[in-house]
Amino acid sequence: MSAPEHLTIACDGASILARRYRKDGAPRLLLSHGNGFGIDGYRKFWEQLTDDYDVIVYDLRNHGRNPLHDVEQHTIENMAIDHGRVLEAVNAAFGKRPTAGLFHSVSSIAAIMAVHVHGTPWDALVLYDPPLIAPDGNALRANGQGVDNIFADNARKRQHRFERVEELADIYSARLARDWVEGAAFDMADGTTRPSASGGFELSCPGEYEARIYLNNARTESWAAMASLPRATTMILGADPNGPRPLAPAKVGPAAAAHHGLRHVIVPGTNHMLQVEKPDVCARETKTFLREVGL
Repeated sequence: MSAPEHLTIACDGASILARRYRKDGAPRLLLSHGNGFGIDGYRKFWEQLTDDYDVIVYDLRNHGRNPLHDVEQHTIENMAIDHGRVLEAVNAAFGKRPTAGLFHSVSSIAAIMAVHVHGTPWDALVLYDPPLIAPDGNALRANGQGVDNIFADNARKRQHRFERVEELADIYSARLARDWVEGAAFDMADGTTRPSASGGFELSCPGEYEARIYLNNARTESWAAMASLPRATTMILGADPNGPRPLAPAKVGPAAAAHHGLRHVIVPGTNHMLQVEKPDVCARETKTFLREVGL
């Protein structure tokens, strides 16, 4: 993998730091992550794409390597605008070429809204287990909104400061990362913390910021917005709805895709963090789809 090239993208006072892993002449991929996480935590997945594609990775605003900005502007609406700004800035800095957006969880909701509201012109989209909100009258709506409310409450209670990055990695391993591949818990902990002014490390995305996005997602009519997605060049790669503890996105994704005529592929045996649970399978399915659509 080549040494990365760095690009700082100005938004509405927020900044987004993007990294490019250059592949001359290849189609381009833009990748981002889920709420409260960081793109470096998905390294086991996206490193498998760098041999075939020009890869750009970036954290959502107020996440990962990005500086902290105003909490009042920390919304899915602004994340959707950010996606478009990143695409424009990358094209200006590195030249325009066929480009796919590969987005997990809340970054995929922002991508849906970017297309629906702003017509953001990716050439293809792969959405990994998007936490869609079903429409009124659909039994899945209350489930999705309820989960977002629970997650928001948990985010506000989350431990913010750690003596060592490994402390957070151990927490991930004990609670979230039991099914993650080896090394992913540390990658995620390292990608979601920054040095603290008082010593040790702190979360890059504070709990209140994370909570606001869960609540924002619960009010975002993402199911309806999917009507704007191009059917031929969009795929949802989803978690297993028949697994032992499926979360709301695994259940709503297949129904939403069927309603809108979009391709939906389930990764068996995975939950919401499928890209770090089965990165090899996710990379293979992603490459297969991209090749089918000419990228």
